[in-house]
Order: sequence, then structure tokens, then C-alpha cells
Amino acid sequence: MAFDRHPIRRLEESRDNTLPRNVWPATLPPVAQVLQDGLNLGRATVFVGENGSGKSTLIEAIAEAYGLSVEGGSTGARHSTRASESGLSEHLQLVRNAGTTRRGYFLRAETMHGFFTYLEQNPGTRGDAAFHDMSHGESFLELVVDRFRGAGLWVLDEPESALSFSGCLALVDNWREFLKAPDRYLRHV
Repeated sequence: MAFDRHPIRRLEESRDNTLPRNVWPATLPPVAQVLQDGLNLGRATVFVGENGSGKSTLIEAIAEAYGLSVEGGSTGARHSTRASESGLSEHLQLVRNAGTTRRGYFLRAETMHGFFTYLEQNPGTRGDAAFHDMSHGESFLELVVDRFRGAGLWVLDEPESALSFSGCLALVDNWREFLKAPDRYLRHV
């Protein structure tokens, strides 16, 4: 019997810490649906909806529950400027697949500038590109190409807001190539 290799196979409400349905963010339709019915996740999961519908709230909670920095980065990043999380992650249960990696990365367009400053102030051994010297879109694509490698949970929040039309096409092409490997998975709002 072959095991699924994606890190998370299902998202559901924690049985030990339920969220009252009459308080935000449980009043947001996508959050209410996940809390009520759960959500099976595939190799690539895309959330689509209007501004303010709860997509970012849900994706941020998934990233936080997985152990990713809510302002962007990997499971090792501890960048924080202003706490604004919904607390939803405390009410979620991520159902993992056995034996999968805990690697991952959360990339959100709205906190990229602060995250790039964090990377500059905490240099690693990899020799990061000078992200602040690039355009918003160039730096976003460079980070995706540089960081999204191998098995893991790769989470993006509103990547299109940082990109031109041609940048969006380049990102889609990158995802298409990325997902050819059987151990790679994307979550995207």
C-alpha cells in the first residue's frame, strides 16, 4: 500500500477546542464550512472568493497551525511585527499523512517588505538575494524559485497582488513544473 506524501490530507475543527459559531472568524462562510464539514486537501488547493470573504484568514490559520510564521517564512522563521492573527489556528486540526516532512514555507504578499528586512537582519548560510533591491514582483518570484524546493507544504497568500500579468504567468509556469515531482504540494489563496 502506497502512502500519500502530501503533509496534510485534511483540515477540520479540533474536537478539543471548538469555536463558537456566532463569533468571528466562525461567521465567515469559508471558515464556517471548514468547521462544519472539514476540508480534504489535494496536491494543490486553491481558495477563490471576494475580498473580505475569509480566504486569507483561513490560509493564515492553516499556516500557523502547521508551525509556519504568520508573517511569512519557514517553520524556523520567527519574524513578528504586529500580532493580528485571528486565533483560528487554535481551533483547527491538521490531519497529517504518516511519515511526511514538516518542511514548509508561507509567503504572503502583504508582509513581504517586513519579511525581507527580517531576512537581511538574520542572514543564513544560503546567501539570499538582495530582495529589497528588486521590484515587488521580482522579489516575490525570486523567493518562490529559491525557497519552494522539495517535499513540504508551500503556502501562498494572494501571490497575484505582487505580480504583473506576465509575472502571474511565470508563477503558474513555476507551479506547473514544481508539481511534476510527486512530493510537492501547494496551498494558495
